[in-house]
Amino acid sequence: MNNFIEKWRHRFLMCLLSCAPMLLLAKQDAFVQIKNLWSEFYRANTDSARVRVLSELSTISSNLLNNDKLADSISEIGVRIAIHSNQSYLQVLALNNYIESVEQNVYYEKAINYAKKALLLCNKPEMQVLEWRTIHNMVSIYLSRMYYDIASVQSSKEMDLARKLNRHDYIIESYIDIARSLQGQLKMIDALNVLLSAQLLSEEYNNPRLLEKCYSELAQVYSLIRIFDKAIEYKQKQQVLLLMKGHFVDSTKLMWTQNQKHTIISRYNNCLDENNVEQVIDYSIRTNNVRLKNFEFALYRKHLIESEKMSQLYRVYNIKYPNELKNLSIHDTGTYYRLKAFFMDWEHRYDSACYYFSKAEEIVNRDPNLIFRSNFYNRFGQFFERNNKRVQAIEKFTKAYQLAEADPWFGKMEFMLTASYPLSKLYGLVGDYLHAYYFAEKNSWLSKNISVISNKEKANIMWLEYQAKLDNEKRDNQLRQQRNQRNMMAGGILLLFIITLLVFRNYQNQKRLNKLLDAAKKQSEDLLLNILPHETAEELKLNGKAEAKKFEEVTVMFTDFKDFTQVSEKLSAEELVEMIHSYYSEFDKIIEKHGIEKIKIIGDSYMCVGGLPVVNKTHAIDVVSAATELQELIGKEKSRRSALGQTFFELRIGIHTGPVIAGIVGINKFAYDIWGDTVNTASRMEDSGEINKVNISGSTYERVKDKFSCTHRGKISAKHKGEIDMYFVDSSRK
Repeated sequence: MNNFIEKWRHRFLMCLLSCAPMLLLAKQDAFVQIKNLWSEFYRANTDSARVRVLSELSTISSNLLNNDKLADSISEIGVRIAIHSNQSYLQVLALNNYIESVEQNVYYEKAINYAKKALLLCNKPEMQVLEWRTIHNMVSIYLSRMYYDIASVQSSKEMDLARKLNRHDYIIESYIDIARSLQGQLKMIDALNVLLSAQLLSEEYNNPRLLEKCYSELAQVYSLIRIFDKAIEYKQKQQVLLLMKGHFVDSTKLMWTQNQKHTIISRYNNCLDENNVEQVIDYSIRTNNVRLKNFEFALYRKHLIESEKMSQLYRVYNIKYPNELKNLSIHDTGTYYRLKAFFMDWEHRYDSACYYFSKAEEIVNRDPNLIFRSNFYNRFGQFFERNNKRVQAIEKFTKAYQLAEADPWFGKMEFMLTASYPLSKLYGLVGDYLHAYYFAEKNSWLSKNISVISNKEKANIMWLEYQAKLDNEKRDNQLRQQRNQRNMMAGGILLLFIITLLVFRNYQNQKRLNKLLDAAKKQSEDLLLNILPHETAEELKLNGKAEAKKFEEVTVMFTDFKDFTQVSEKLSAEELVEMIHSYYSEFDKIIEKHGIEKIKIIGDSYMCVGGLPVVNKTHAIDVVSAATELQELIGKEKSRRSALGQTFFELRIGIHTGPVIAGIVGINKFAYDIWGDTVNTASRMEDSGEINKVNISGSTYERVKDKFSCTHRGKISAKHKGEIDMYFVDSSRK
């Protein structure tokens, strides 16, 4: 046995020596910690003590020294010692220590084999805790390789075992693993629902460690679905927990949380506090936390590049942190070449910039991340575009578009949009108008769909949060009633007076709760009425569903702002949102006044319909009346804003009358919509219209000609519709 221990002790020393340069750079107390652990390993007289020490050393190697190879070697020693001991429990422990210490994606094959071996050894009832830990680690391994379907199956087994063990902490951890698997399958609403359950359970058992973990995961999901204000809110909650009085403050974890918060803010509006970022970088350098340093530098680099702050980027890498640029030239040549290309471009050294971009391209093309490669080619294309190299720019932007289009990630449309806009412009400049039109159409479609997806996700999240709040209130009421019942049963005749008071208090609480539930029910109904027409909402509440209906004749109106993209580029995000809100608020008032049903807003297009869900004979007159009022409103706003030197919009309106089918789209995410050729024709009427005019079809004209003066435009060609009789409505009634 002594020979065996000496053999592994020698191997351990060789591992440490191979990492000597990293140890010399490590913080002094970390070096002392490593030295003390080695001494403890040398003095240990049991295999379990040796395995424990090796687990701590491998964790330090991975987290502090960022040396996965050293962590792998040290953890492997622990596994071999455990196998030599012939103790099943110790073997399972060592195998799990290995999995938790190494970079699972890098050592995937080995890690998954060890997890399967550990699971086979967990064949006794007393090993169920270790069995749960093994399945938990197995899920983590599958998630590291994005095998989300397999991870989902294993996380269900993990939850079953956690409930069998009746361990609330294991149940919460299992919830989190299930949510991560759902995220990977793009089931974001389901993932959010699971995490909210985990949060409630963490709060119920007053477990700050797991509650902090829930906050972190919730921030991640909200960030992925682009509800950034909620993501930042949960990151702030996480920081509050980490700084809780009476608890040890883990500075490293706090800095990691700050890094993740910076990542969310960067995705939100790219407005990072650069001093704050450099504080995290300085901390990571001071404590030699290589992984944190790399993540924060990557975030800072992305922020400066996207903000076009090349002078600041140059200062960071060439003046403030010159050693980092040297490290990149050795350990991350792809990033090094990209930075050098940016610096050469900034200095207007075209040939040198081309050289470094080409060197970077060779390395980037080996990366499996399609979005990363797409972003690189967008940058490469922008470089050629700035230097008036249109053919080369088209080639790179096309590559960027194709890579983003091939990626399965639901957020890829933003990267496709980044490439489609310059492609449309560049093809126009080189005279290829067919491709210019193609990418202009793509650009328009992507812009509208990104807006629609974002709005739908926000509505779904609001509804989910409200339902969770209602469920929480019901659960609290049940717990309160159970507590009151126990109090009443505990008394006797001598406590009759006290019991009477408790009953009275329970009655008062129930009255108060009923009022709250009535208010909540009203809030729910108001929310439903804000989403659906009144009649459809009533049908949904009564029957649990609403049937689609065909309407033989309705009048559909589309509006569209002229040159919306060009106008919006002149405004800040806040100004644009405020301006659109002011217009659409007035639109809503006019539409409601004339009894017209608003269907939806798609970007800068407003769609509404008269004659449903309640059938009437005045729908065409109602819609045309509303349309003329909308143009009057736009005219007054134009005069007012022009006098103040403010930006204004001009409006096109198209109207058509005909049959449609109307109903609710989806099962859980309600959206009232209409379909049919009438909708498409109304849209073409808007496309073929003119600003400050109300363009109506012949079918609408036949129903309003006795009420409105109209000017016949003749037969006008409409896309995919051929020639259609069109009329302009005069501003006044007959």
